[in-house]
Amino acid sequence: MTRASPEAHDDLMAAARRTAPVFAGAQLVAMRELLGQSQADLAESLGISQSALSQAERGETTLSTANIALAALLLEVEPEAFADRPAFDVILAPQFRHLKRTPRREQLRAERFVQATAQVARGLREEVVFPDPFEYAHHIDPDLEIESAAEQVELAAARAREALKLAPDRPISEDLVDDLESGGITIVRDPETDRDIDAYSAIVDDLPIIVLDGGEESVWDRDNFNLAHELGHLVMHRGSERRPGTRTVEAQANRFAGAFLGPAPALESELPSELDWACYLDLKRTWGLSMAALARRAKDIGRIDEATYTRAMKQRSAFGWRRVEPGSTDRALPTPTHLSRASDLAGLSPDDIARRVLLPCDVVSRILGTQRPTLV
Repeated sequence: MTRASPEAHDDLMAAARRTAPVFAGAQLVAMRELLGQSQADLAESLGISQSALSQAERGETTLSTANIALAALLLEVEPEAFADRPAFDVILAPQFRHLKRTPRREQLRAERFVQATAQVARGLREEVVFPDPFEYAHHIDPDLEIESAAEQVELAAARAREALKLAPDRPISEDLVDDLESGGITIVRDPETDRDIDAYSAIVDDLPIIVLDGGEESVWDRDNFNLAHELGHLVMHRGSERRPGTRTVEAQANRFAGAFLGPAPALESELPSELDWACYLDLKRTWGLSMAALARRAKDIGRIDEATYTRAMKQRSAFGWRRVEPGSTDRALPTPTHLSRASDLAGLSPDDIARRVLLPCDVVSRILGTQRPTLV
């Protein structure tokens, strides 16, 4: 990154002078982590030592007016973005499925991205009436093994359907994003999500948020399961201070996803009692569960035994279905629409919103998402 000349921008320098007395290093850290920049990289771009930047970020010193202006240029925000303001109220920390495989920098970037999503959603809620935030909770001990928690998890999934005003026994396959957004959950698809992060969820400032991977390997059936899995975290683990990504927490969310998408009373009579991939493919198109998830659901509700399920997973690997299975590419990806539609209704461009909420325009554009043209 080449060094800019903030002194050439009178308005920028004036904003930096206004910001300097209330400069908060924590806000600079947040912006740097949101953009995935290391402390060393930013220090080099500012022309100062890493030690000097570290002291400023810890609140022991402050940056000069010129460096506040330069940091704003480099991070593509207004200088006011570095002013002190209340911290976010994080009720549920981001839930990462593959915590050990996800680099720390990517974890931090994702945490900051979900906070940025809350900023954008909060800004748009000042202009447009949204559904009330989804609040239903059915707390389950995150350390409880799934064998002991299964009955509670199945109940939590059924009650979540009730809370979202969904029929208890009907497929919600193609309407899942719309149903969750209409139920007060903010959903975004981030094209820059790390490849080891399928999705993650959090509750920030009372707003439940789900972030879906926007990578090229995304397919609709896995996204459906990801949405239901993250809903499970929002319902069962709200307020939990336990470390995310543990085996028991993820097992609970997986069981919740299967139960939410395929309620046992409705699905049990349709599942075959033997391994039948053709039947699973047909059910997949109706219920929106992948064939692998349907095999797991069949095991969970007693339609097939452990040995048959193990054989199914071995066959799945042998067939090359671990990432993409038959039927996974015959439907468009679920697309969040509420934030984009709200910005249109409010007459606000990504630039307008970025200035209001003090975020980089590129980040705001990612949060709003790219919508397909419509004739409707």
